[in-house]
Amino acid sequence: MKKSAPDEESYERMDFVHILLGGTIAFGITVLLIDIAQNLLQQTLVEQGMAGTMFYVDNFQFARGFFILGLVYLPSGFVGGIYTGYNVTIKLKITLLIPTIISTLGFFLLATLLANYAITLQFLGLIVLQFVGTLIGLYLGGYAINWNLLHEKKETPGKLTLNVSKKSK
Repeated sequence: MKKSAPDEESYERMDFVHILLGGTIAFGITVLLIDIAQNLLQQTLVEQGMAGTMFYVDNFQFARGFFILGLVYLPSGFVGGIYTGYNVTIKLKITLLIPTIISTLGFFLLATLLANYAITLQFLGLIVLQFVGTLIGLYLGGYAINWNLLHEKKETPGKLTLNVSKKSK
Protein backbone atom coordinates (compact mmCIF):
# COMPACT_ATOMS: atom_id res chain seq x y z
CA MET A 1 0.00 0.00 0.00
CA LYS A 2 1.33 3.40 -0.96
CA LYS A 3 2.05 5.81 1.89
CA SER A 4 0.55 9.24 1.23
CA ALA A 5 1.98 12.59 2.20
CA PRO A 6 1.30 13.75 5.79
CA ASP A 7 -1.08 16.49 4.61
CA GLU A 8 -3.24 13.99 2.72
CA GLU A 9 -3.77 11.58 5.62
CA SER A 10 -7.03 11.54 7.50
CA TYR A 11 -7.68 11.24 11.21
CA GLU A 12 -8.49 7.92 12.82
CA ARG A 13 -10.73 7.42 15.83
CA MET A 14 -7.82 7.16 18.28
CA ASP A 15 -6.38 10.42 16.95
CA PHE A 16 -9.46 12.24 18.24
CA VAL A 17 -9.07 10.53 21.61
CA HIS A 18 -5.43 11.63 21.81
CA ILE A 19 -6.34 15.20 20.82
CA LEU A 20 -9.01 15.25 23.53
CA LEU A 21 -6.55 13.85 26.08
CA GLY A 22 -3.95 16.48 25.08
CA GLY A 23 -6.47 19.26 25.76
CA THR A 24 -7.47 17.62 29.03
CA ILE A 25 -3.83 17.36 30.12
CA ALA A 26 -3.26 21.05 29.35
CA PHE A 27 -6.44 22.01 31.22
CA GLY A 28 -5.62 19.80 34.21
CA ILE A 29 -2.11 21.17 34.61
CA THR A 30 -3.49 24.70 34.30
CA VAL A 31 -5.99 24.07 37.09
CA LEU A 32 -3.29 22.54 39.30
CA LEU A 33 -0.67 25.23 38.76
CA ILE A 34 -2.67 28.47 38.60
CA ASP A 35 -3.43 28.73 42.30
CA ILE A 36 0.10 27.69 43.25
CA ALA A 37 1.63 30.33 40.98
CA GLN A 38 -0.64 33.14 42.20
CA ASN A 39 0.04 32.33 45.84
CA LEU A 40 3.75 31.93 45.12
CA LEU A 41 3.93 35.44 43.66
CA GLN A 42 2.09 36.98 46.60
CA GLN A 43 4.10 35.04 49.16
CA THR A 44 7.39 35.95 47.47
CA LEU A 45 6.53 39.65 47.48
CA VAL A 46 5.56 39.55 51.15
CA GLU A 47 8.63 37.53 52.17
CA GLN A 48 10.96 39.89 50.32
CA GLY A 49 9.40 42.96 51.91
CA MET A 50 7.91 44.17 48.63
CA ALA A 51 4.23 43.81 49.48
CA GLY A 52 3.76 47.51 48.78
CA THR A 53 4.09 46.83 45.08
CA MET A 54 0.64 45.19 45.19
CA PHE A 55 -0.92 48.61 45.92
CA TYR A 56 -0.24 49.61 42.32
CA VAL A 57 -3.11 47.43 41.18
CA ASP A 58 -2.95 48.03 37.42
CA ASN A 59 0.77 47.36 37.20
CA PHE A 60 0.50 44.41 39.57
CA GLN A 61 -2.29 42.82 37.49
CA PHE A 62 -0.18 43.26 34.34
CA ALA A 63 2.92 41.71 35.97
CA ARG A 64 0.88 38.89 37.51
CA GLY A 65 -0.54 38.08 34.07
CA PHE A 66 2.94 37.64 32.62
CA PHE A 67 4.02 35.66 35.68
CA ILE A 68 1.06 33.30 35.24
CA LEU A 69 1.71 33.10 31.48
CA GLY A 70 5.27 31.92 32.02
CA LEU A 71 4.70 29.60 34.96
CA VAL A 72 1.29 28.11 34.16
CA TYR A 73 -0.02 28.50 30.62
CA LEU A 74 3.17 27.88 28.61
CA PRO A 75 4.24 24.76 30.56
CA SER A 76 0.75 23.27 30.60
CA GLY A 77 0.43 23.82 26.86
CA PHE A 78 3.91 22.40 26.31
CA VAL A 79 3.11 19.15 28.14
CA GLY A 80 -0.23 18.83 26.33
CA GLY A 81 1.55 19.53 23.05
CA ILE A 82 4.18 16.87 23.69
CA TYR A 83 1.46 14.30 24.36
CA THR A 84 -0.64 15.31 21.37
CA GLY A 85 2.32 15.67 19.00
CA TYR A 86 3.73 12.30 20.00
CA ASN A 87 0.47 10.47 19.35
CA VAL A 88 -0.91 12.44 16.38
CA THR A 89 1.53 13.48 13.67
CA ILE A 90 -0.82 14.48 10.86
CA LYS A 91 -1.93 18.05 10.13
CA LEU A 92 -0.09 19.46 13.17
CA LYS A 93 -1.13 23.07 12.55
CA ILE A 94 -4.80 22.21 12.93
CA THR A 95 -4.33 19.30 15.32
CA LEU A 96 -2.55 21.42 17.96
CA LEU A 97 -5.22 24.13 17.81
CA ILE A 98 -7.98 21.77 18.97
CA PRO A 99 -6.48 20.96 22.43
CA THR A 100 -5.99 24.69 22.96
CA ILE A 101 -9.69 25.28 22.39
CA ILE A 102 -10.56 22.37 24.69
CA SER A 103 -8.32 23.70 27.46
CA THR A 104 -9.56 27.28 27.13
CA LEU A 105 -13.20 26.23 27.00
CA GLY A 106 -12.72 24.07 30.09
CA PHE A 107 -11.05 26.95 31.93
CA PHE A 108 -13.83 29.33 30.89
CA LEU A 109 -16.56 26.93 32.02
CA LEU A 110 -14.77 26.23 35.30
CA ALA A 111 -14.40 29.93 36.05
CA THR A 112 -17.92 30.95 35.07
CA LEU A 113 -20.00 28.00 36.26
CA LEU A 114 -18.16 26.74 39.34
CA ALA A 115 -16.30 29.84 40.53
CA ASN A 116 -19.17 32.15 39.47
CA TYR A 117 -16.94 34.79 37.92
CA ALA A 118 -18.69 37.68 36.25
CA ILE A 119 -17.83 38.10 32.58
CA THR A 120 -15.98 41.42 32.54
CA LEU A 121 -13.36 42.89 30.27
CA GLN A 122 -10.63 41.89 32.73
CA PHE A 123 -11.91 38.30 32.79
CA LEU A 124 -12.00 38.15 28.98
CA GLY A 125 -8.40 39.41 28.95
CA LEU A 126 -7.49 36.53 31.27
CA ILE A 127 -9.20 34.06 28.92
CA VAL A 128 -7.36 35.49 25.89
CA LEU A 129 -4.06 35.31 27.79
CA GLN A 130 -4.79 31.68 28.69
CA PHE A 131 -5.67 30.87 25.07
CA VAL A 132 -2.52 32.49 23.66
CA GLY A 133 -0.21 30.98 26.29
CA THR A 134 -1.62 27.50 25.89
CA LEU A 135 -1.54 27.78 22.09
CA ILE A 136 2.12 28.81 22.08
CA GLY A 137 2.98 26.05 24.55
CA LEU A 138 1.08 23.42 22.53
CA TYR A 139 2.80 24.39 19.29
CA LEU A 140 6.22 24.39 21.00
CA GLY A 141 5.61 20.96 22.51
CA GLY A 142 4.01 19.43 19.44
CA TYR A 143 6.69 20.60 17.05
CA ALA A 144 9.52 19.81 19.50
CA ILE A 145 8.52 16.15 19.67
CA ASN A 146 8.15 15.95 15.86
CA TRP A 147 11.15 18.06 14.87
CA ASN A 148 13.21 15.21 13.44
CA LEU A 149 10.26 13.92 11.38
CA LEU A 150 9.49 17.32 9.90
CA HIS A 151 13.05 18.43 9.15
CA GLU A 152 14.86 15.37 7.83
CA LYS A 153 18.01 16.12 5.89
CA LYS A 154 17.65 14.87 2.35
CA GLU A 155 20.73 13.62 0.56
CA THR A 156 21.03 14.79 -3.02
CA PRO A 157 22.35 12.19 -5.46
CA GLY A 158 25.78 12.96 -6.82
CA LYS A 159 26.76 15.17 -3.89
CA LEU A 160 29.41 13.98 -1.48
CA THR A 161 29.37 15.23 2.10
CA LEU A 162 32.70 15.16 3.91
CA ASN A 163 32.77 15.30 7.69
CA VAL A 164 36.16 16.41 9.05
CA SER A 165 37.04 16.14 12.70
CA LYS A 166 40.15 17.31 14.54
CA LYS A 167 42.58 14.72 15.76
CA SER A 168 43.32 14.87 19.46
CA LYS A 169 46.98 14.69 20.47
